[in-house]
Amino acid sequence: MRRLKPFPGSGLLHPLVLGAMVLLLLNDHVFKARWPSWWTGKLSDVAGLAMFPLLLQALWEQLFRNRARDFRPSRAVVTGAVLLTGLCFSATKLSVGAGNTWRWALGGLQWPFRMLGAVLAGAPLPRIQPTLHTVDVTDLFTLPALLLALWLGWRRADAGQARGNEPVRTSPSRT
Repeated sequence: MRRLKPFPGSGLLHPLVLGAMVLLLLNDHVFKARWPSWWTGKLSDVAGLAMFPLLLQALWEQLFRNRARDFRPSRAVVTGAVLLTGLCFSATKLSVGAGNTWRWALGGLQWPFRMLGAVLAGAPLPRIQPTLHTVDVTDLFTLPALLLALWLGWRRADAGQARGNEPVRTSPSRT
């Protein structure tokens, strides 16, 4: 099977990343309401940790895509994204202050969608509301999920480097 050349943000298109995003959405909006328990909380953490560093990498790549003519994914960028995600996640699970900052930041990110829903329904505009968050040290047991993001990111960077060393073909070959 022939792989496509990586492009800025293409790390989000890996089936495991897409699956983690779907699982996170389903878990947060269906499973937690239907089957509230400790495992639905951990499931969100695992899915989020598996995909969030690759989202940060994609945002970085989009931001700086015009700097290099020949784009290649970077191991350093994905490693930094994994470390930043792990540090911030750990802080929100160990510190009430960091947890509250996260609650309000996520509530602010969700507000435009709530506002749009209110406008479409003809309802008054909602205020920014913090999300639910639990400071729980046992959530740190989900940190190994970051290894999936690291592995996918490094694999993509290695594939991009290998493609960068291939000769450029101007016409299709018939091999």
